[in-house]
Amino acid sequence: MIEDLYLGDSWISLEFSTDEGLPVFVKFRPYLQNFIDTGFYNQRMDVIWSYNSPNETLLPHETDLDLMEQVEEALADILEEDNQTVLAFSFTGGNERWWAWYTTDVDIAGERLNAALAGFDELPISITANTDPDWDEYNGVLEDFAE
Repeated sequence: MIEDLYLGDSWISLEFSTDEGLPVFVKFRPYLQNFIDTGFYNQRMDVIWSYNSPNETLLPHETDLDLMEQVEEALADILEEDNQTVLAFSFTGGNERWWAWYTTDVDIAGERLNAALAGFDELPISITANTDPDWDEYNGVLEDFAE
């Protein structure tokens, strides 16, 4: 059933500033209600990449940014291939990139994540799993950034 869900490639990307005036980039999928409505995606797997910015913006160096994009693509190719896990949003700024993946099974998602990252050298990432059946984090992003 989840394999038949439509996962569009519509994204909204924008920049905002923190209270301290630092730039942060957010990217999110605005149309995931069909995934929420299934009631199957009750867990969120947060993947956080910590980096050291080369300047006061606290944004990643271009080489780090390129590698982050490669990692995101590799993760999406495996995690999203049958809609078992979907990337809902990411934030980049403040020396971190945070990817929020909603999943039907965090153990399967973790196995797939390890498989996706096997081709990369060790990365400065941490992974946490959270129960979020109401998609509170995602809905917060929509409330803050969707028009």
